[in-house]
Amino acid sequence: MTILHYNRSQLATAGLLAFSALTAVLAPGTASAAQVSGDATITINNAAFAAASVNVGAGYPNGWIVAKHWGASDNLLGITGATTGGTALSATASTPMSFAVNANTTTNNYPASGPYGRTEQATTMDAGNTSVGQIGLSGAWLLTSPGGSGILTPYDFSLVKTAGIWNIKTFDTGFSTQNFLKLTNVAESVNGNGELLLSGDLQWTGLWAGLVGANTNAVVGTFSLAPSAVPVPAAVWMFGSGLLGLLGASRRKALVAAY
Repeated sequence: MTILHYNRSQLATAGLLAFSALTAVLAPGTASAAQVSGDATITINNAAFAAASVNVGAGYPNGWIVAKHWGASDNLLGITGATTGGTALSATASTPMSFAVNANTTTNNYPASGPYGRTEQATTMDAGNTSVGQIGLSGAWLLTSPGGSGILTPYDFSLVKTAGIWNIKTFDTGFSTQNFLKLTNVAESVNGNGELLLSGDLQWTGLWAGLVGANTNAVVGTFSLAPSAVPVPAAVWMFGSGLLGLLGASRRKALVAAY
């Protein structure tokens, strides 16, 4: 019985060591803020988006909707009303769309992609100082006016904070950089890993609101930015499995010694 008690003590000690080791590996540390990274999600409520952009006099009796979305894999694709592919959105429902944060720190230009070229907007903002720089976002939209005429193609987005206001901007060689949507009711913070967390409601703004005569006070969707999910490395699981194997071996030895 003395031997059994001794091995149980060893087993408990080994268990505590294993738990402490795994916790140290898996637990997030505290890091200083760095270049913004992660994934943005823009959710557009097309019913609200359309209602905020009704302009009968301009020929938009039912407003505008986001008809299609192209993601990061189509960053070099020229976007026009005739461009194929993309993901079609419901004309009346709320649809979340993913916009990956660009990792490039200088803007990549592709002038031959479509009539107004394409770019991958640079990310130059530090999570600890969001009043400087910008966040480049991959993606493109096709806007249509049900029952009306006209097509709009905002793309190559960036997120910029100016005088305390966050704006989603677009870029093309025809209109250059223009405000498109602004964030209101903003929640902004930096997590323990130095990564930016950002969320808020969306409203029409800038040149794009002027083009369609939109109501700039109506909420038409939501925005959120969060760190990319980081999978636990395989080495960590192997380390944990090895420790559990050692614990199992210790337990078997304890049982043998007991008898």
